[in-house]
Amino acid sequence: MQPSNLNGGETSSFHKIVLYGLGFLLLWEWLRPIGELTDTSDIQIFVMFAAFLFIVTYFQFPFWISFPVKLAAMMYAVHSMFFSDVFLSFRWVPYFIEDLQANLQFIADREWDSMTSLGRSFLFFVLLWIVSYLMHYWLIQTKKIFFFFFLTILYITVLDTFAGYDAAVAIVRVVFIGLVLTGILRMMKIIEAEGFSLLKGKFPVLWMMPLTVVIALSSFLGYIAPKAEPQWPDPVSFITKSGEDEDETEGSGGKGISKIGYGTNDRRLGGPFEFDYTPVFTVLDNGKHYWKVETKDVYTGRGWESSSREQYPIANTESYSPSSELLRQLDPAVKKTDHKAAVTGQKIKYPFVLNPGSLQSVQIPDQAVELHENIVTGKLFTKQDGMEVLMDSYELTYQLPVLKEADVKASGSDYPAYITDNYLQLPESLPERVKTLAQSIVKDKPTIYEKVKEVEGYFAAEGFGYNTTDVKVPKKGQDYVDQFLFETNIGYCDNFSTSMVVMLRSVGIPARWVKGFTQGEYEKTLDDGMKEYTVTNANAHSWVEVYFEGVGWLPFEPTRGFSNPTAFEVDRSSTPVAAAPKPEPKKEKDVQEKDASKEENGTFNWSEWVRKTALFAGATLLVGAALAYLFRKRWMREYILWRFKHKKGSGTFSEAFERLIWLLNFYGIKRQPAFTLREYALHVDRALDTKDMKILAKAYENLQYSGKEQTKDHWNETNRKLWENLIKRIRP
Repeated sequence: MQPSNLNGGETSSFHKIVLYGLGFLLLWEWLRPIGELTDTSDIQIFVMFAAFLFIVTYFQFPFWISFPVKLAAMMYAVHSMFFSDVFLSFRWVPYFIEDLQANLQFIADREWDSMTSLGRSFLFFVLLWIVSYLMHYWLIQTKKIFFFFFLTILYITVLDTFAGYDAAVAIVRVVFIGLVLTGILRMMKIIEAEGFSLLKGKFPVLWMMPLTVVIALSSFLGYIAPKAEPQWPDPVSFITKSGEDEDETEGSGGKGISKIGYGTNDRRLGGPFEFDYTPVFTVLDNGKHYWKVETKDVYTGRGWESSSREQYPIANTESYSPSSELLRQLDPAVKKTDHKAAVTGQKIKYPFVLNPGSLQSVQIPDQAVELHENIVTGKLFTKQDGMEVLMDSYELTYQLPVLKEADVKASGSDYPAYITDNYLQLPESLPERVKTLAQSIVKDKPTIYEKVKEVEGYFAAEGFGYNTTDVKVPKKGQDYVDQFLFETNIGYCDNFSTSMVVMLRSVGIPARWVKGFTQGEYEKTLDDGMKEYTVTNANAHSWVEVYFEGVGWLPFEPTRGFSNPTAFEVDRSSTPVAAAPKPEPKKEKDVQEKDASKEENGTFNWSEWVRKTALFAGATLLVGAALAYLFRKRWMREYILWRFKHKKGSGTFSEAFERLIWLLNFYGIKRQPAFTLREYALHVDRALDTKDMKILAKAYENLQYSGKEQTKDHWNETNRKLWENLIKRIRP
């Protein structure tokens, strides 16, 4: 049945369409920031699901139909996000149930951070379902939306202030939609309360248009008008800075599933993450390397910290010179090749400059931007007036080493004091078995270089696995490296790189932990030889740098599936270097299971295809027949209107009138045996609040008892409109 308003008036279809449309647009504003501020890449699925909920709610199906339809749509949405097999195969259902049970246990134990992405997404779909019902209740039943409108404004402004979401246009949309919606609902309430019989239950189109124009004009003028400068200092920078010192929230570590991307908090490593392919910047480059952001020197047993936060401004970016001897990448005597790179992007997402190697110069278009370098990590911050700023582009010149393996092998252990003082640190709590393992790995290698390569290749040789989701967080008091080496043997770049640094330091070899990005996804090669790459959050990475006497800091790559991009002129006649491991191929069993429904022994399984097609067709017919029966009154009324709307002929009027009486009885306005035609017409007019049936009945009686032959003139425009009006007023 059509929903009623508070005073018993019927809500028109056009009225509902406009209200639902505006309500959906207001709800959409809650979904827009999710794609920018979280690792959710399938935001369109949530939007489409919300739209589907509004559509199903609009038609007001019975609960026993709407509930399974919405539930099926939600399960299909979940399936499309997390499972690759066919939805109707239902092979994914056991995995879904198992995951749901695990997440329910996490909720019961209040371990919110341990919930999986599937569990969080499922709860979000349920939340959208609940909100769609509340929107129907607010829009159609109570006609009050101001509270939700106010919450939406508060939500957008908080995100704009504290989360970096640009709400300049969003706030205009929200205000416009919210004010129009609030104004329309207020008009409807006034019409119902004051009892305007001519407008009761109708949508106030004539009132809506001036209201919309006024709100639109006011919003536009407010948007383009000049704004005064803020009278109070921005508290956000202070709050952000204070919080950064205590517990930075971004990073690769922590409990639960987080998104991959460059973060500043490495104090607690571990736990799973998901890939986020949001572009960070685009580069034009003619070298092969990783993009280094910073190094860290203090291993705590749980993660990495820097021994100093001190920064110095770089006075001359045209001829870069590191601010401390700790940051000198290569010895001056090492042979090098010159390279250049250009980094671009619409507001590069991080306030620092990337370092592709031994940096020589940085060209920044904005002269007001200054570089400040951390004297230990080497991180180059971009600042203006003491505040970190983002840039649209900058250019770099840098050098990469050209080394022979024999030269690196000749490096000794007479390290400078500033190297041994900073890059051999280990926590006292480090388990002894980690040191014992490191010594056993390198005991037969005569040179430092061979020892480093042996540790680098240890993980591939021992079958350590690369995994981003099945990665456990160390227990309280448990060492991060010890857990990886002796218990899990599964992890990602942080596990591999940290373990290599710790083992090298255990045998007296200076090493440091490096974080940044891999080179990116290759796009194309330009005419001048420069190659274009797109770097996304998924390219965030960590690796190892080892100090060699007389050479400097050289990168190494222990992570399974990755290879060191830095080129070396190796001497193949000397000790062979451990080859970078190749990604493991997909198991044949998995491929066969995936294609089982399509192929059997190389031949298409026609009988299976016919069986499934027949089942699907039969199910479709049954569902269609059930829906046709359930909504027979609605489609029968529409069918009769369509059939007689353009029909002409001498007997059309009598046939249409008799079909009208049949339809009235079908809808429950029955003609009692004792009723004459005029008495029944009066009964119908009272039920439908019209006078049309009396007029049609009189015309039908005159035709039946006058003895005149019926002509097409009896089905004239007047009678046809009266007939249509009666049918349209019939309600279930």
